[in-house]
Amino acid sequence: MARKVFGDSLKNAMSKTPPSDDDLDVKRTSPTVARAQASVLEEDKHATRLIDPTAIRMSAVMDRIDPSDGLDELVSSIREHGQKVPVLVRRTEDGALEIVYGRRRLLACRQLGQKVRATVMEMTDEEALIAQGVENNARQDPSFIERALFVAGIIRELGKTDETRKNAQTIAYRALQIDESLVSRMNRIATGIPIELIQAIGPAHGVGRRVWEKLFRLCEKDVARAREVASEIPRNIPGPDRLEAAVTLLTATKPSTQKTYPSERVKIGRKGNRITIDVDADLIPRVEEAVRKLVTELLDRGQDGPE
Repeated sequence: MARKVFGDSLKNAMSKTPPSDDDLDVKRTSPTVARAQASVLEEDKHATRLIDPTAIRMSAVMDRIDPSDGLDELVSSIREHGQKVPVLVRRTEDGALEIVYGRRRLLACRQLGQKVRATVMEMTDEEALIAQGVENNARQDPSFIERALFVAGIIRELGKTDETRKNAQTIAYRALQIDESLVSRMNRIATGIPIELIQAIGPAHGVGRRVWEKLFRLCEKDVARAREVASEIPRNIPGPDRLEAAVTLLTATKPSTQKTYPSERVKIGRKGNRITIDVDADLIPRVEEAVRKLVTELLDRGQDGPE
C-alpha cells in the first residue's frame, strides 16, 4: 500500500540507482517518504516467499529425534491442500539460509519436489533458538527426551566456554519456558545416555523425567553395556515399552561365565572384573603357586612393553 500512496517518489527512494536532484528535493521536504521507505523495508524482511527447499539447511540443534518419522501424512496433506503455514528461515552471517522452525514442512516439500513457502528474517543464534523452542512447544507435543536433547544442543552450541555456558542455560530455559534448575538436569540426562540408545528407544511420548533419569543413572554405571543394549531393544513395541526394556536390560545382572574342567576339580568363574577359582582342597597349594607365578610373569612382561 505504501508504494501506491507515494507512487514514483517512494519507488525512486527504494531503487538502487542514484537519485536525481528532484528526488533529493522530495526527500528533504518529505520526511514521511523516509518513514514509508523504512516501513516497506521492514515489511520486506517479514514477507513470505517461495524458496527451493534444498537451499535451506538444517540448524545444528535438533528438537526431534527423527523429524521424518510419520512424515507421509503431512506430505499427503501438502500435496492435496498445499502448504498453509510458512516455515521460518533466517539468513546466517555467511549468507546461508537456515531453518528456524518448520523442519517437517521443509522435509515434506523436499520430498514433493516443490518450493517451500518461507518467511525470511534476520536473527541471531540466540533469537533463532528461542523462537525454535517456543514455536515447537506451541505446535507439537515434544517428549521429555526431545526437550532434553534440545537443551543439550543449545548448551553444546552456545556454551562452549565457562563464560558463555551461563548464557546458554538462560537461552535454554527461555526457549522451553521451564524452571532454570531443570535445565542442568535435562542436559545431564541427554548427554549421559548414549545417543544410539536414545535413538533406539525413540521419543517415548508420555514418559516423564523420572524414568529417563533412572536410565541415565544405569548408563553412568556401565556406558559400554548401555551401548550394547541399544541393539537388543525390540523395535516392534511402542516407545515407552522400549524405554522400560532398556531399564530392565541394564538392571539385570549378566550371568557369570564359568568354565569347568573335565576333572571337576578346578572351576574358574568370572563376574565383571573379578575372577574366582574353586579347587579341591588338596590342589590349593599348587594352584596358588601357579597363579602367583603366572601373575608375576604377566606383570614383568607388562613392564617391558608389548612384544
